Amino acid sequence: MPFNVTRIFIALVFLTSGHLHAHGTFHELMEELEVEMKLRPNDPALLIRRASIQLDHEDWKLALTDLERANRLGADDGDLQYLRGRSLAAGGMLKQAREELDAYITNHRELGLAQVERARVLSKLGEPDAALQDYRAALQAAVVPEPDLVIETAEALQAQKLNEEALSVLSTGIEKIGPVPQLVLKAMDYELAAQRYDDVLKRIDAMQACAPRPEPWMAKRASILAQAGRADNAKAAWTSLRDHLLALPNLERGSHAMSRLLEEAQAALKPSQTRIITTAIEP
Repeated sequence: MPFNVTRIFIALVFLTSGHLHAHGTFHELMEELEVEMKLRPNDPALLIRRASIQLDHEDWKLALTDLERANRLGADDGDLQYLRGRSLAAGGMLKQAREELDAYITNHRELGLAQVERARVLSKLGEPDAALQDYRAALQAAVVPEPDLVIETAEALQAQKLNEEALSVLSTGIEKIGPVPQLVLKAMDYELAAQRYDDVLKRIDAMQACAPRPEPWMAKRASILAQAGRADNAKAAWTSLRDHLLALPNLERGSHAMSRLLEEAQAALKPSQTRIITTAIEP
């Protein structure tokens, strides 16, 4: 197999890494690959592909075996270092993983996934500053970052008490990607920790405006108002939610989710009720 085709496949591995299972289960992917490998048993690109699938399935030992065989069959060793680094990291061999990732990053341009992987390794090695440098670089290089990368970077920043930067990363991610619930909820958690209740309420209003069901966000709003010590506003919000739910058709109101929210609203409106109701968001 020509070298340049192998290199192209390596690039495709980068583009699809972490998303292979979106096109089938592990067993389906392996069965399809087995058919191809019977026709081309010495094709290094197929071995690389199988290694990537095995690695996503946490079979790091088998992945390393396939990468070694692909190298013997002509795949460029430098192009295999990213997957080898991931495999070694999965096996807990962090120093060796770092060496592979360092070498890959030194000699390649498509660094995003490799930098994220190295950031994880550096975090486990107790080098948080170096890890943050990689996280920031990977996030900056992504035109439209994956939500998981945004959250992982924010959590790494939060762990180093860089709270404002963590929140900025989340806010920028929401601007670029859109109001993905997992990003919004994470930003709300950080804002709540900082007692920035008005910012949280703004996020809730924005999510409620575009949510298919507004009721969970109505409940969350009431809960936040209570947490902020705004008792009258919280009572008005719970009352609004209760009246809204009671006005729903019987079939909608009787669903498990709506019944649960109605119970929370009614409990919050009891005269003796003083505790804060924490509502789970289920958009």
